[in-house]
Amino acid sequence: MTDPKDASEPRHALRTEADAEPPSVEQQREELAETVEALAAKVDVPARVSAAAHESTEKVQEVAQQGVAKAQEGVAQVKENPQVAGISLAGAVAAVVLVALVRRRRARTALRRQSVLDILAGR
Repeated sequence: MTDPKDASEPRHALRTEADAEPPSVEQQREELAETVEALAAKVDVPARVSAAAHESTEKVQEVAQQGVAKAQEGVAQVKENPQVAGISLAGAVAAVVLVALVRRRRARTALRRQSVLDILAGR
């Protein structure tokens, strides 16, 4: 069983820690109301999900607006100097042609190697 002195010690310690007088009932009610509101907000999952979705939507719209602005800047630059667009397009076409030629050459080389291996294997 616990000693009565031990049971009274925590109460006494609490009394000595609270040097000021206890808060008024109105103040306690306000604090309790704030606590209840905070807990209700944490428990209200649909509202939190809705808020997160709204925030995400705003971020996506902002990024999309930035992308549109950059695209409009690019269009303006092309209109100012169409040679840059032509050179860029020519470079992209050259890169695609180069990749196609390299792939074709590698495929032919692989086919030749396979043919040589087939001949050596007697197939």
